[in-house]
Amino acid sequence: MSKNTKRIEQYLKHLRPTEPEAGPHRTELRRQVLGEIEGRQTMSSGNRIWKVALAIVAVVGGGAIATAVGVKLYRFHFEGRDAEGTYHFATEPETCERTITDANGNEQSVTVVTSRTVSMSSDDPAGGDIEQMQSDLEEVALLREQDIRELVRVTDMQVNGHFWRGCSFRYTLADGRTRTIGEPDPDQEKLRTPVDMEADLAEIKELRALGLRQIVTAVDTEVEGQTHRTLVCRYVLASGREVTRGETDTESPLPTVVLTTEQDTELTRLLLLDQGEYLGRREEEVLGQTFAFETYQVTLSDGTVVTRGTGEPLVGRTRLTQADWKELKGLAEAEAGEDLGTYEEEIRGKVFVFERRRYILSDGTEVIRANGTPRTN
Repeated sequence: MSKNTKRIEQYLKHLRPTEPEAGPHRTELRRQVLGEIEGRQTMSSGNRIWKVALAIVAVVGGGAIATAVGVKLYRFHFEGRDAEGTYHFATEPETCERTITDANGNEQSVTVVTSRTVSMSSDDPAGGDIEQMQSDLEEVALLREQDIRELVRVTDMQVNGHFWRGCSFRYTLADGRTRTIGEPDPDQEKLRTPVDMEADLAEIKELRALGLRQIVTAVDTEVEGQTHRTLVCRYVLASGREVTRGETDTESPLPTVVLTTEQDTELTRLLLLDQGEYLGRREEEVLGQTFAFETYQVTLSDGTVVTRGTGEPLVGRTRLTQADWKELKGLAEAEAGEDLGTYEEEIRGKVFVFERRRYILSDGTEVIRANGTPRTN
């Protein structure tokens, strides 16, 4: 399964009203909830993937994350291992209430539950000790909440001109051990207030009406012959900030058969653990743009067969697939990139020196990567 497929599952696909609704009404309500969720980046540890993302579920009730002295205390639970031996963990859910208005003006209360999922490589320093991994994850999360960490590396990436920055932080645990964790740039991950979010929604609505959005991924979920398509869209706000949102494709008919919360949760877990059967690759036009879909089929414990296809645009891609990352790694090891020189930037009180290189992948995708380390006197 591609890295992007897992990411989309973790970001967008667990959304459900608190009250059962019949057919199209329930699906429309789901579409509105989904439209309010913003995606996040993944995290890596050194050259090994340590992915952290948000899995979003709408359920009745749900457990709230405990707090101590105003700081969140995350509890991680072991989800299983995939075919590559990677360990997967998830936090307890955190709930918030939303009121959604449907197309007929009817209001309904829904509970949106967020949870963090983390993937750790099979050669993790904890040596496969599940309890130790859980303990480390919880301690690191607590240190992150208090910003008790040291920035040791910054990586700037441009994929066909789209910029992304990752930061590697070193955490010192209570027993003296250290963990160096790759994370999204915290300056780009600042929490938005409800007022900020309302302003964002209003601006996004205007941009959507003007057609000023970029579809970066399309996700098809088929159950009993009916397909629900979600579009992952990127908007650039007037402030220059980018917002990535999941939206139902209004050009496609709304299905009358949808998964329950429990089925959604199981589907995501099975896909995360590479339990799906690969059905192949296909190309399809989505709103005037050609996408290449990779499709998997999963049979849930209750016998329900679900087909999930994730599509990337053939032209102008802004994110890398698992195959792209593998190719980029090979080019970097062979020093096949073009040297673009160095630059310096002060980040969180430190001056970092970046070495830039340009790589061209086999499909023509341009990747510019700059690795920054603290400047030494």
